[in-house]
Amino acid sequence: MTLREFTNATRRQILEALRHKQPPPVGHFNQKTFEEAMQMREMQMSSARYTPHSVILEFLFWHDNPGAPLILCVEVDTPEPVVFMPVPDWVQQDVWQGEVKGTFRLRSEAERLIEAFRHQVLECENPDYFEERPAPRRE
Repeated sequence: MTLREFTNATRRQILEALRHKQPPPVGHFNQKTFEEAMQMREMQMSSARYTPHSVILEFLFWHDNPGAPLILCVEVDTPEPVVFMPVPDWVQQDVWQGEVKGTFRLRSEAERLIEAFRHQVLECENPDYFEERPAPRRE
């Protein structure tokens, strides 16, 4: 099972329980927020965020009055560690066409790039990708 399949199946399972005014059958959540959410009229799925060992699923609940929705977060442990796979240095993106394509490299250069990518994803730097970062500013 891929991370996407796990996330989608878990999201559907939780959504079905919430539609029946039942607590999420998996994961950890704030009981008080859940109880408040069950008093609201409308619900929708929101985003998924990842940590090195879990997925955090957000569900929005809307008031009858205009205003910000209530957000119920359900954190579910993943079956194995989550790693962020950044776009490797050998990938080029054509900004105008939105295409992502590979580049040609010498074998020795490709081996160095693959080793650096393996190190980046599986060893030291990967937890940094899970920290929130400010959006890039355009000037």
